[in-house]
Amino acid sequence: MARCRALLQLGATAAALWGYSVLPLSMVTAAPTPECCALLAQAFPGDVSPRGTDVWTFENEDFWSATEIRNPSCVFLPDSTEKVAQAVGLFVANECRFSIKGGGHSAIPQAANIDDGVLMPMKLLNTTEVDLEAGSIRAGMGLLMRDIYQALDPHNLTAMIGRYEKVGMGLTVGAGISYFFNREGFAVDNVLNYEVVLANGSVVNANQTSHPDLFRALKGGNNNFGVVTHATLRTVETEGAVYGGVVYYPESSIPQVTDQIYDYHTRQAVEDTLTHVLPQYGYNGTSNESIAFCPVIYNRAVDELPEIMRGWVDTPYTQSTLKKRPYADLAFELHDGFPDRQVQEQRVFTVYANADLYRDVWAAYHSWLQQWQHIPGLYGLHVVMPITQNSLVASYSKSSNVLGLNDNLTNNQTLGVLYFGLTMDSMDDTAEILPAHAEFVQSMIDLAKSRNLTSPSMLTYSGWDQPAIASYGPENVAFLYEVQAAYDPTHVFQRLVPGGQKLPEPGSW
Repeated sequence: MARCRALLQLGATAAALWGYSVLPLSMVTAAPTPECCALLAQAFPGDVSPRGTDVWTFENEDFWSATEIRNPSCVFLPDSTEKVAQAVGLFVANECRFSIKGGGHSAIPQAANIDDGVLMPMKLLNTTEVDLEAGSIRAGMGLLMRDIYQALDPHNLTAMIGRYEKVGMGLTVGAGISYFFNREGFAVDNVLNYEVVLANGSVVNANQTSHPDLFRALKGGNNNFGVVTHATLRTVETEGAVYGGVVYYPESSIPQVTDQIYDYHTRQAVEDTLTHVLPQYGYNGTSNESIAFCPVIYNRAVDELPEIMRGWVDTPYTQSTLKKRPYADLAFELHDGFPDRQVQEQRVFTVYANADLYRDVWAAYHSWLQQWQHIPGLYGLHVVMPITQNSLVASYSKSSNVLGLNDNLTNNQTLGVLYFGLTMDSMDDTAEILPAHAEFVQSMIDLAKSRNLTSPSMLTYSGWDQPAIASYGPENVAFLYEVQAAYDPTHVFQRLVPGGQKLPEPGSW
């Protein structure tokens, strides 16, 4: 009863502030979504598209993974922070369920969409403001990575953001690995300010001096505390171009590529922090063929790879696109070949770098994938990304996050993020293969545990049922509960925003 009174008081306050209707008391705990959409359309004429309209259809299907195509009751497209704040107040006052969509690049069902609720894409919050003196760029949360690269390239600047052009700004509340990761650390630790709409409809700026607890919680806390509308990102100078591209290797070269991966994790990325490689193994179920393909980048305007990276081109390869180019051009190329709206599944876990484990995991995954050739359009992707001590020192010297990796600051060991991805043509096949995929990845986690090699996981690559936030550790989770109590005492962003990685239930981890 006390919680209901709190909800009503919160809703009444927001309603008075923004001047919209509030549903009767009997409807507060379970407002019909059509009623919510009607109230929203009344408050924002022209910004709301009901189910079945052209805008609704486009926004509902504009996702990387078909697992995100749901059945929202309406689409609300705000074009200002003020409209987001008013809408959140309306949602809270009337207990309306909603989703927050940035780039739409998650495979987790309902991470950025919803069934029978309001889909709120942020795409019209798409401005950039480059501050050359401050060394920053203020970016709307509706931007894609290509927009930021294109805004910064002319100034010989870049930001610590995602590497693929169609990835969205959600990584700024997840973790985020950039081209400069080895030198500059996680994307979240290069965020200088978050503009956030809270559950009570107010707008705050969270940074190191204003709401520092919320600032830290957002660095890995996902969508659990508010709606981030803008993020101010630290920028770094470039030489006006980067040397990089993708090197493709035949199956016969995979053993040598695997050796290169371990060498990159433990030597190349450690000794030269301007190096960046994204090692990937791919299995094509249609042809029963495997390859390795690796984006290989050196963050200088050179004409060839430095000696420390020569192994990537000394290993026999079939094709290379390495060249000097702008960062935006590289981001566009890396995204080529990754179409939208296929069925995607991704899972992840993190280990201490170990050459034998890397070899064993790919061998096991390759064998497992071959058992599923009958799935139309099957493609398996295995990625092995390093987190060096350099990158962690860079991260934690700038800010404090909740990722739970600070214990690795002094042990001088590289971590390896092991990603497992599936692509297929039809949702009809998910009931057969996805439970088996989850079981396989868990068996690899168990293998790593048996060798004492596991570490906290990465939220931004996690599967829907993987306890990513719980893996941050008891102290960080307890801190997130404290921040939730301070900024969202009625758990709006747990109850009304059901999608994505949520805070674990107390006692469930």
